[in-house]
Amino acid sequence: MRAHLVRPVRHWLGLGLIALLAAAIVPRGAGAAGYKQEVLVKGSAFHGIHGITTGPDGMLYAGSVVGQAIYKIDPKSGKVQTHVPPPEGMADDLEFGPDGTLVWTSFLVGIIHAKKGDEPIRVLATGLPGINSLAFKEDGRLFATQVFLGDALYEIDMAGVKPPRKILENMGGLNGFDFGPDGKLYGPLWFKGQVARVDVDAGTLEVVASGFKTPAAANFDPKGNL
Repeated sequence: MRAHLVRPVRHWLGLGLIALLAAAIVPRGAGAAGYKQEVLVKGSAFHGIHGITTGPDGMLYAGSVVGQAIYKIDPKSGKVQTHVPPPEGMADDLEFGPDGTLVWTSFLVGIIHAKKGDEPIRVLATGLPGINSLAFKEDGRLFATQVFLGDALYEIDMAGVKPPRKILENMGGLNGFDFGPDGKLYGPLWFKGQVARVDVDAGTLEVVASGFKTPAAANFDPKGNL
């Protein structure tokens, strides 16, 4: 058996010797000679933006699931800084409450986080995989939906004490929603190509528009147009 091993050992020793001689002969850095590195397109400060909102300070706040961070952007100067770093900063959607509290949905881990000013980050709810969109009603109540990894609408306790109150489920993917002047929740049903109106207190849903391919979000402009 040992005799059979002699040739392979000599073979690999020979290859190793050749590699050492080549490294000694070729000058260091010669392989990179003549090459120049240029930046064709400057990279973005973000790693995929999912949700965006305006803060009480007039700054823009953008959330990223992939980047697991919330970015703060000065709309005048374009300056970008990380407001909430990974991993807690993972945000599919984010909104500021009436009292200035920033709330966001961590889609992949099923957690809803909240942060007010310089206070520590709080957890409002857990165990909600696919938690996606959220919105505050004028009275300060918070609502959020699961989409893709779930399909349900909840009311979330801002104190983080009570468990989420499930209002509706199997709606068809209620995504990117907004409260209208009538106090009803309006949003697209991703998987049904429709836009629905939801009474969050009565727990009822009605379709107000249809015929879309993949509606992703719905919002009201300052004039009350959906």
